[in-house]
Amino acid sequence: MTATMRAAIYHVAGDIRVEERPLPGDPAAGELLVRIRVCGMCGSDVTTWYMDPRAPTVLGHEPAGDIVAVGAGVTDFKVGDRVALHHHVPCMVCDLCQHGNYTLCPTFRRTRLIPAGMAEYVRIPAEIVARDTLLIPADMSYEIAAMTEPIACCVRALDRSNIHMGDTVVVIGGGFNGVTMALLASHWGADKVALLEKLPARITRAVDLGLKVFNPDDQNFRDQLNAWTDGSGPHAVICTVSAHPAMDMALNLCGPGATLMMYAPSAPGKMYPLDAFKVFFNEITVTGTYSASPFDTRRAMSLLNNGIIDANKLITHRFPLEQADRAWHMTKQAGDSLKVIVEL
Repeated sequence: MTATMRAAIYHVAGDIRVEERPLPGDPAAGELLVRIRVCGMCGSDVTTWYMDPRAPTVLGHEPAGDIVAVGAGVTDFKVGDRVALHHHVPCMVCDLCQHGNYTLCPTFRRTRLIPAGMAEYVRIPAEIVARDTLLIPADMSYEIAAMTEPIACCVRALDRSNIHMGDTVVVIGGGFNGVTMALLASHWGADKVALLEKLPARITRAVDLGLKVFNPDDQNFRDQLNAWTDGSGPHAVICTVSAHPAMDMALNLCGPGATLMMYAPSAPGKMYPLDAFKVFFNEITVTGTYSASPFDTRRAMSLLNNGIIDANKLITHRFPLEQADRAWHMTKQAGDSLKVIVEL
């Protein structure tokens, strides 16, 4: 093995370079060294306010690969095992974890892959090895396994959206997360699910996937949606768009007693003027979600393994590591792509 490896480095928005970086080192006790085969490009990878403070940094946190070295004391994994990796894990015992707020746990915020998912080799800290490194089923490809983390984030959001049997659910935004949650909402009990999207390419793809789609730009959009919900409004509205007009629309669409799931974050310090009158007198629950817990990743792996969601239909583009910049720009454009995969 050489002393260096290739990795996709984010320097500044639009400036993604494949560079040589030192290997992450041999695994210490309880750790693993993994040769990454694929890594998904996430929306957070192309969010300037999130990435710039970390630059220069290795991209990626949706990887899958092969174990090439095992640290002392590791008994659940061996060299040659194929694994899907999560990049954070909670401690499972602090006050936040005891209340189910696993992604707010200080240990969750501290832990990470070394250096990150779009490097040829990644060292997996003992905490992640113990709590959220998953064996890939024999008949599952690396790229499908790499979908575990992003789908787990959708699992957590759906759980927090208070969906009940027979509910009507509206999802705003036809990107990867919006389409995934729209496809899965019926598995959470929803009888009626609709996706709101404006871009023609995304509308076409969503319809091809069997989703009910409304275009908010249509002149009679409100009448269409009102008729579709039988005049009562949706029970849950999931907004995957961070722009304030989308959030306004999401809140205004909520029926009495509905839950508004704010899935996409605004930049720090960017205030959103909430209609407190509507929230109070319509008893709207407003909530958010961040990342995914070990329970969510296992649920996502099960959904993938049992064919509840066909991730092959969600992967739209593949690029070799040398073209990580193209993968980044395609994800940033948010056009006709859903999930973009980088192959290492």
